[in-house]
Amino acid sequence: MITEVRRKKIVELIEREDIVNLQQLTEVFNVSIYTIRRDLSALEEKSLLKKIHGGAVKVEKSKWIPSIEQGKTEALDAKRKIAQRAAQFIDDGDTIMLMGSMISLLMIQLIKDKTITVVTNSLDVAKELAQFSNIETILIGGRIKNYKGNILGSRAINDLKTYHFDKAFIPCAGIKEKFGISTSTIDSSDFLKTLIGCSRQNIVITDYRKIGRITFSNVCTLDQIHILITDDQANKSELAKIEKRGIQVEICTI
Repeated sequence: MITEVRRKKIVELIEREDIVNLQQLTEVFNVSIYTIRRDLSALEEKSLLKKIHGGAVKVEKSKWIPSIEQGKTEALDAKRKIAQRAAQFIDDGDTIMLMGSMISLLMIQLIKDKTITVVTNSLDVAKELAQFSNIETILIGGRIKNYKGNILGSRAINDLKTYHFDKAFIPCAGIKEKFGISTSTIDSSDFLKTLIGCSRQNIVITDYRKIGRITFSNVCTLDQIHILITDDQANKSELAKIEKRGIQVEICTI
């Protein structure tokens, strides 16, 4: 099979199955693992797929908005590990920002014994935090603007501007060395732009699916981010590029 035909079939396979691994591809096409790696690198350069550790995944549309159920179930093991590592950055006395995300929700049980102040724009996060008397919980005011129960928009941004945080834990839909942080909606992007300017330390918490991805609305360049916490399925080449930009990269082993 000639190279271009094989690469076309690899793309078709990923489109159909969403994710493939190296061993699977070597068996399907009867070629060496080194040939498949070259194929995947060439296809990634054309933005036809995204390499991950041990294989490749389908490239999503730029306006990528997972459903609530997807957020609760996809990459859950990775999210648990990221939550554990992120919680270790929180000290007694901190004032932090926790936005609405599955990782944020998973962090709550890990920080419940700390004496801290948490500001959030998430109804779900606020509800979970409210049961702990040692955690002062402040809910950003404004309009509930998305189906996940997050408070966004101009009133929320104006409220956010009145606070200063020791640490902000920032979910995103994409992070790429050349482009920076991005999200799938303008509202969430505008909120994050303001948040980043209000925090002494900005910590991005995101699983492997977002590494190397560019989504709809740009938030900021990497020079405004201090720490990235992700998992070991993330694209190693992209993480190396991000780390060279002076970002502290924390990789959690699943």
